Amino acid sequence: MGFPSPAADYTDKPISLDELFIKTPHATYFMKCPDYCPSAGVLKDALLVIDSSKRPVHGSVVVAALCGEFVLRRLLTMPVPCLAKLENYDDVTFADEETGFEIFGVVTHVVNDMTMSEFDDNPCM
Repeated sequence: MGFPSPAADYTDKPISLDELFIKTPHATYFMKCPDYCPSAGVLKDALLVIDSSKRPVHGSVVVAALCGEFVLRRLLTMPVPCLAKLENYDDVTFADEETGFEIFGVVTHVVNDMTMSEFDDNPCM
């Protein structure tokens, strides 16, 4: 048996991705994003963390069921509820009887693979 480390008081607990990303385990889902939406911080094939229990508000990035498929959109509630594409706010889908949409959940976190955004403007080979 030795002496306890004097630095033992300064050790941090390990980082847990579950604690960081999952607030409500029964309502948390993961999805890969096939789109590239850099203005929203989403690169192609990013991992999206979606919380279906979180209430969306104006400006929330959401996953919605639209015409039978899941899409990534920004919820705009004023002046009327609609879903806007992340890269083009002029392209919106309004909530009406024909194209009604259902919000599945709110995107709470985005995990990007930063090696996909590398650019070598001075290659050595």
